[in-house]
Parts: sequence; structure tokens; C-alpha cells
Amino acid sequence: MNKLTQLFTFFLLTNFSTSLIHAGIDIPSSPSFPINKTEQNETLQFTPPPEWRNSDNTALPTHVKLMIVGKGTQEFPPSISIATENYSGTIKQYLKVIKDLNTSKGQEWRDLGTLKTGAGNTSLSQTDSKSQWGDIRMMHVILKKNGIVYIVTAAALKEEFHKFYKEIFNALRSLHFSPSG
Repeated sequence: MNKLTQLFTFFLLTNFSTSLIHAGIDIPSSPSFPINKTEQNETLQFTPPPEWRNSDNTALPTHVKLMIVGKGTQEFPPSISIATENYSGTIKQYLKVIKDLNTSKGQEWRDLGTLKTGAGNTSLSQTDSKSQWGDIRMMHVILKKNGIVYIVTAAALKEEFHKFYKEIFNALRSLHFSPSG
């Protein structure tokens, strides 16, 4: 199994949702990446950190729509991944499901409050977990619009996370909806 496949497998095992997702994605070669078209013909977009690159999205699990990868000093690179999930409950109910899922895996899930983005106020949370690469810190931004939950996961080695903090938070705050063409 190559390193990128191992990384995706890690996200599969530690991400909130393992359900299949049925939303399309179109990734242009611009600094702003569309994530998912809404019923109102809007697209969720964000601006990735400078010099981070798009991973081979054909290798991603079906529930992960996009992964952007940066350069770290270790084997495990910093990354931001995006997933969507249809969900009829409230965000509060969804966060409880996430907390329970992480707890069942022996991971501490911490609610960090809200993060204001161009797409509106989002839930911000954090988990730390162990992997073959070492301790991994993941920060999650979650928002719900029109029955779709958008899950943005930023991950890096815990010992390196502080090096990418500013770039990651700028990318997370840049989330916004814009009209689709």
C-alpha cells in the first residue's frame, strides 16, 4: 500500500462519516476550489493555502470529495479534506453523533465553538489520534445547508500542526457559497 493510499485509509478510519456521498465536484486549476453544488445553484468554495496541491482525487474514497496536501517535514503531510453528507437532523444532533463516534474509537473529541466563515458560522472541533506516523491533530469545520452537512478536516502531525495553523485557518475561514455557472 503506497503512502497516499495509507493516508486516505487513515482518513477513512478517523473521519466522521463512512457513508457514501452522491454529490458532484468540479475542480478547476484556480486558487478557489468548488466543493458541492446546492439546490439553489450555489457552490461551496474555499481558497487553499499557497503552494498546497490537489491530491489525486481519483484515489480518494467516495465520501471524500477533495484533498489538498501541503509540505511537512515528516512523512505525513498536512492536508485539508472535504466531505459532504445528506443529513436531516440538526447540527447539534450531528455533533453529538460525531462525539459519540470518536469516543467509541477511544479518541477525545473537543468542541471548540464556532468559526465565522464566508459561508456563515460553522462548528469547530478537534480530535487527536494515534497513527503509524505518530500523533495526528485534526480540526473539523462543519456546516449544514439545505440538508447537506459539509465536513472540512484539516490534519497534520500534532508536533507540526502549529507550523500550519495560520494557513489552515485562513483556508477554513475562506469557505463561502458563490453562484454556480
